[in-house]
Amino acid sequence: MSLVGLSGCGKTSIYSVAFAEKTPEDTKSLSPTILYETRRHPFLGLQVGIFDFGGQEQYRKEYMEKPEVFRGTDILIPIVDLHDPKNFEQAKEYFKGLLDIYRKSNEKPKIFLFLHKYDTEDYQKELLDTNVNKAKEIFLNLFKDYDFDYRLTSIYLQDELAKTFRDLLISSYADLKAHVEKAESQLEEIKAKIIISDVSGNVIVHNVQGVSSGLALRGDLRDFINACNTVRENIFMSDSSIFQGKNDEGKEIELHIFKYIISVLVMKSEELDRDSQDKLNTLLSDMKLFADLIISAHTE
Repeated sequence: MSLVGLSGCGKTSIYSVAFAEKTPEDTKSLSPTILYETRRHPFLGLQVGIFDFGGQEQYRKEYMEKPEVFRGTDILIPIVDLHDPKNFEQAKEYFKGLLDIYRKSNEKPKIFLFLHKYDTEDYQKELLDTNVNKAKEIFLNLFKDYDFDYRLTSIYLQDELAKTFRDLLISSYADLKAHVEKAESQLEEIKAKIIISDVSGNVIVHNVQGVSSGLALRGDLRDFINACNTVRENIFMSDSSIFQGKNDEGKEIELHIFKYIISVLVMKSEELDRDSQDKLNTLLSDMKLFADLIISAHTE
């Protein structure tokens, strides 16, 4: 996954908020990226490579003369700063140069355009909407021959940004998006707090407020899943397991780990009614299948 855009468009801030548990306020002290930085992020049992390409002119010139650094890109994320319309045309020329590099190497990554800083933090709403229309006119046609989509994004809409990356990261897995969408609708009907994540703590779906920062699950819950996963692997020595606990007040917690990939954390304050329990059982069966599909996709 490659993040590209002009200097100051928000590439490193996007990474920090979505993947590195930073708040939008934390990103104000970030320094510009020099040349490019590579990072690894575990997701659904794989290590995702994330390239953050510096946007200053001298760095763009240097790495574009070494096109091999772009090889193997599965997802290209061009980022446009909606607060900086005077540089839209410059960004377009930069993106055209990148497309030429991919064309010459016979590669055709998925392209997901971020029309970024769609917020009124230090910017007027009327000007912002004008800039969105202008950006669509300039950029949408540029990528029409690719597997292409776009989003209006902001680091101040952390949950939406996390969902965008979640959808991007599962887009290469056949049938997985349908399972995620089904799980989202199922959670609305179950009278329990439920968090579905991978065992590394990347939140897939949940119905609990304040459990995540970007994609990452809250630290104490992530530590709990990690500890149980260690027990599963080293004590139970099985690929799936269930952990349960209950206090004197009747609060219960269940952690289901499926195929060492997916975890489903269920928190109940009272006994579930029959309908909710049936729907929870269906959800758990679906998540077991979901984990099987991921293993199958990895094998392919």
